Amino acid sequence: MWADLAEGFRTRGFDVRLMALYPYLEAAPTRAGHPPWTYVVARRPTKIGEKLGLLRSLVHLFRTEPSDLVFTAMPAANVLAPLAARMAGATTRIVVSHHSPVQTYHPLLNAADSLVGSLKNIQTIVSVSNAVGASLAGKSRPYRAKRRTIHNALPPRVESDLAILAAKRNERPRGRRVVAAGRLAPEKNYPALIRAAARMPDVAIQILGTGPHEEMLKALADKLGVTDRVSFLGHRPRKEAFELLAAGDVFVQPSLFEGHSVSLIEAAKLNLPLVVSNVPSQIEGITATDGTRCGIAVEVHDDAALAETIQSLLDDSAQLEHWTARARHLAASHTHEKMMAAYRELVGRS
Repeated sequence: MWADLAEGFRTRGFDVRLMALYPYLEAAPTRAGHPPWTYVVARRPTKIGEKLGLLRSLVHLFRTEPSDLVFTAMPAANVLAPLAARMAGATTRIVVSHHSPVQTYHPLLNAADSLVGSLKNIQTIVSVSNAVGASLAGKSRPYRAKRRTIHNALPPRVESDLAILAAKRNERPRGRRVVAAGRLAPEKNYPALIRAAARMPDVAIQILGTGPHEEMLKALADKLGVTDRVSFLGHRPRKEAFELLAAGDVFVQPSLFEGHSVSLIEAAKLNLPLVVSNVPSQIEGITATDGTRCGIAVEVHDDAALAETIQSLLDDSAQLEHWTARARHLAASHTHEKMMAAYRELVGRS
C-alpha cells in the first residue's frame, strides 16, 4: 500500500522516499514505477543495545536528511519516528497511521503510542477506517483531536488490470470455487473457512498467502478430510494473485478484525460476491459511500452459517448476480483519486 501511495505522490511531482526501520524477512522487491525501499538498519534488532542503535540511527537520519513530512505505519514506526524527529530537533511534520485496531498492538507499544501521539510534531493521526478510528477513543483529548479517517484504495494501473480481469470473468463458465487472500495468521480466522469446507463437499477453496498458522491450517484440513478441496497457494506475485482471484466465484474473508482490507477492495474490483465476518471493520469494508451494503456478513465463528451462505450463492444464479452487482457498486466507491486527494490535503499542496 505504501509503495502505491508513494507512486501516487511521485506522479504528482513530490520527491518521495520509501523507508522501513529494517527488512522484515528480506529486502522488499522494487516494483516498476515505485521508488526503492531503503532501511534505517540492516536487520531486525533483538537486543536492547541494537534497539537503542536503531533509535540513534533514526535520529541521525532526521538530522542529516531532513524531510518536510513523514508518513508512518506500524506501531513501532508510529512511536519511534516522532520521538527521533524531536530528539534531532527536526521541523519535520509527522502523520501517523493506524491500519488495525490499537487494542491488537502489544500493550507497551499501545501505551507508548498514547504518550507520543500528543507530541506537537505529529500533525495528523490517520485511521484507514472509522472502526479503527473508534479504537482510539481511549486516547487523550489532544491525541483524539488529530484523528482523520482515509480509506484505502488501489493505484490506477492496478485498477486497470483488475478491470480487464473482471471483464474476462463475465465470459467464464460459473463454477463452485471460493477464493480467499491474506496472511495465514490468527486474526484471519481461516479455521472457520476450513470447517465450513467440511460442510460443502462439492466446493473447492483456494487460499492465497503464507504465515505462522500455515502448518496448523494444513493439519486441520487433513484432520477434517478436506485436503483435496482446500488448496494453500502460498505467496504469489501480485499479477498472478489477481488472476487466481479472478478465477473464483465467491470471495470469503472471515477475519476477526481488519483495518480496511486491500484484498477486499481487490475482490470488489474483480466483481466477486463478498462474504465477510460480522465485525465493525468488515461491515464498514463492505458498505459503499452511499450506505449500500455490498456484501454478506456472517457471525465470526459460525462455520455452519458460513457454509450455508456460500452454498446459497453458488446454488442461486439470481442471488449470485445480485451480490456481484453490489460488489461492482462497492468498487466504484473506492477510488485512488479520493484517497490521494485526502493525503494531498495533509501535505498542504494540491
